[in-house]
Amino acid sequence: MNNCDTSARLSRACRTNRRRRSPSIRPLIAAAGIVLLWFSLPAAAQPSTNSLVFDARLPKDASTFAPNQLTLSFAPEYYYWQENANGAKLLDESGIRYGLELAYKQRPEKGWLVAARVKGYYGAVDYNGQTQGGTPVKTTTDYYGGLGEFRGGYRWGLSQAQYLDLMGGFGLEYWERSLQGSGGYNEYWMPIYLKSGLEISPRETGWIGALDIKLPVYTTQTVDQSRLGGPVVVLHPAIRPGGYAEAGYQFTKNISVVAYFDSYWFAQSPTVASGGFLFYQPESFTYQAGVKLGWTF
Repeated sequence: MNNCDTSARLSRACRTNRRRRSPSIRPLIAAAGIVLLWFSLPAAAQPSTNSLVFDARLPKDASTFAPNQLTLSFAPEYYYWQENANGAKLLDESGIRYGLELAYKQRPEKGWLVAARVKGYYGAVDYNGQTQGGTPVKTTTDYYGGLGEFRGGYRWGLSQAQYLDLMGGFGLEYWERSLQGSGGYNEYWMPIYLKSGLEISPRETGWIGALDIKLPVYTTQTVDQSRLGGPVVVLHPAIRPGGYAEAGYQFTKNISVVAYFDSYWFAQSPTVASGGFLFYQPESFTYQAGVKLGWTF
């Protein structure tokens, strides 16, 4: 976005070399991680294997729990972002980001359960855009971000080796986008989303999968142009549904490998007038395709 004319588009082509950092989200991610660890303590207190005598005394009903699952994953991913206006592409960004995720899930044989996850990530990706006059611009964009998510649902036994879970919940994600090069400025995004779908997981080892609909019900985008002598503009991209999917395998009690796909779709935001100019966020979409290399405690 720039303030070069009264119909300025958010092309990210005007930025400065200096960067202004947003308030760190690390304390929020750390606090969420502590909450997950607290809820996982009952799992850690249980023995790693169950004796035959112990199993024989527990009825296989909704009150029966396997050890709760706490998984730490390293998650490299391919990231893509695109913006369109009037049916034409304005810009795109693509490259590799690196994430660390901590996920918690209860493991009843049948019945109600809760799950949660927190994730932090960073990456520098390639930017391919243009100025308001149409001059091509190529540089890099730095991303810093994180998310927290809570889900609840109901579990059925799918087979002797697998569970089927119907899950629903909500999450909050926050990221900073900082374009490098002359004329740079920062954007700060914070979507609040709903998420619902089906998940499968193994009792011990086996296939892992999920298929979800994801809806960003409220999104705040803060565009800081103060270093360019422009205003700080707050926009609200409109709602469009996205999706989430994953598929992988739990090889041992501790080791899993899961491929995943995550996405957001945003319709064009309402126009905001500031400093004698008009600003809006064009239609935008993003997806991430990556692999989680997990260790389950």
